[in-house]
Amino acid sequence: MRTLDELVASAARRTPTAPAIRAVDAHIDYAALDRGASWVAAELHHLGIVPGDRVALWAPKSIRCVTAIVGILRAGCAYVPIDPAAPLDRARTILEQSGATVLFCGGVPLTVLGRALPAERPKLLALFDLDNGSPVIDGLPAIAFADGAVPRPAPPRSGPPMRAPIDADLAYILFTSGSTGRPKGVAITHAQSLAFVEPASEIFELVASDVVASHASFNFDLSIIDLFCTFAVGASVALIPERYLAFPARIGAMIQDARITVWNSVPSALIQLTHHGHLAGRDLSSLRLVMFAGEPYPSVHLARLAEILPRTKLLNVYGQTEANSSTYFPIATVPKGDQPLPIGKTFPNYEVFALDLEGRRVSTPGVEGELYVRSNAVASGYWNDPERTGRAFVQNPLQPARRDMVYRTGDRVTHDADGNLIFLGRADAVVKVRGVRVELGELESIVLAIEGVSECAAIAVPHQELTNQLVIFYAPAEGVEVTPDTVIAALARRVSRVMIPEKLISDRSLPRTPNGKIDRRSLVDRAAIVLKG
Repeated sequence: MRTLDELVASAARRTPTAPAIRAVDAHIDYAALDRGASWVAAELHHLGIVPGDRVALWAPKSIRCVTAIVGILRAGCAYVPIDPAAPLDRARTILEQSGATVLFCGGVPLTVLGRALPAERPKLLALFDLDNGSPVIDGLPAIAFADGAVPRPAPPRSGPPMRAPIDADLAYILFTSGSTGRPKGVAITHAQSLAFVEPASEIFELVASDVVASHASFNFDLSIIDLFCTFAVGASVALIPERYLAFPARIGAMIQDARITVWNSVPSALIQLTHHGHLAGRDLSSLRLVMFAGEPYPSVHLARLAEILPRTKLLNVYGQTEANSSTYFPIATVPKGDQPLPIGKTFPNYEVFALDLEGRRVSTPGVEGELYVRSNAVASGYWNDPERTGRAFVQNPLQPARRDMVYRTGDRVTHDADGNLIFLGRADAVVKVRGVRVELGELESIVLAIEGVSECAAIAVPHQELTNQLVIFYAPAEGVEVTPDTVIAALARRVSRVMIPEKLISDRSLPRTPNGKIDRRSLVDRAAIVLKG
């Protein structure tokens, strides 16, 4: 049996003084991280938290935040990360849906925090204050955080001793965009995560001397590679602060100064780095591997990155939050023109296959199908959402005689002549913007909930740097005025900034196809013209 927190404990036994987490102005070694995690687990046990409980984190990346994650796992609980920039309504929705019993918070103003907590929260027992500012909210106890280097002993607790986690325990819930306006919580166990983490660490050739950049927020699935693949080999995680994300030059300097060896991010972040990070003038000789995932990488921008980093291995990683990651493709030569970049072949312990509309397996180059993923790394389903779980996690159509669950991705693929998979797009209305998965239906449901809006359509227009730009068309009811400011305000309360559209267009009515549906194709053309103008 092996659990994610055990990766840290094992590294602490092997190399206790090796740096585990590096921040801009501090670092912590594996022994201190391990002690701090044990303190967190003991404090949770003292509060009465039991294995299976969900514990939320709403804070910027920090050493304390990582320590909290490992401690939550050690207590047998599941951590539920919330984007530190999440709007209040979305944070509240995630807290409510997850049923979190404890909240680790930091960098969130007290007034915002108080309004974000669910109105009825009989299970929310305490706040862990990562800032040690001692917030007081409705009498909830606020527990100051003890750094791992000098842990505060947890008070004794009567009752049964703390149970160590097992690999079947839920490890984390990552909330993604939902087409109904309700986020989907992807539930992953220790065993499912490790079924990806351990072979992936070997594929990425990670070693203890590596310094792995942590660019993604902890609510994004790329962070699983950054943290746990790194811990698996006892290497160092270099936290890139959220405040750096808008300043590529700062990130470029950090790659050089921290001697980062492995980079992992969405392509749009790398595009900004190549254009504005001044990489050509820096010493990047330490950078041996650059991975990217989450969205297609336009060849014109990838070629520029390859030119700047001629000795760095480039790896295209493909997958979904529901399946961790499933395929990868080492890039020897950047494709020419608009030729798509393959997503490659499967990770060990994975099987992927594509089915056409009649349910037949397809593998002929150029023949399109929907991709399915089969692996013990695939998620358990969506938290507390059996309907959507039943639609996405289905009986293997190729194995009807025995129970064999697979994940139906909704991605359209084909094969090239070498057997590599080629990603063609989504089968549904899910798009990527700056690497973030956006369900257009979620945006539409929010706008349609505004009083006076009769219909709307969220449109994605392809963009070389951002993958897609969003435009929303909406039609107010007759005699009603709904201003763009009203729509923006409604969206800002529910979704992250990256999901706010570039343009809002109000029309008396939206165009229709002959069968009465909204003519989205004509709206895509119109949106492209508006964005260019």
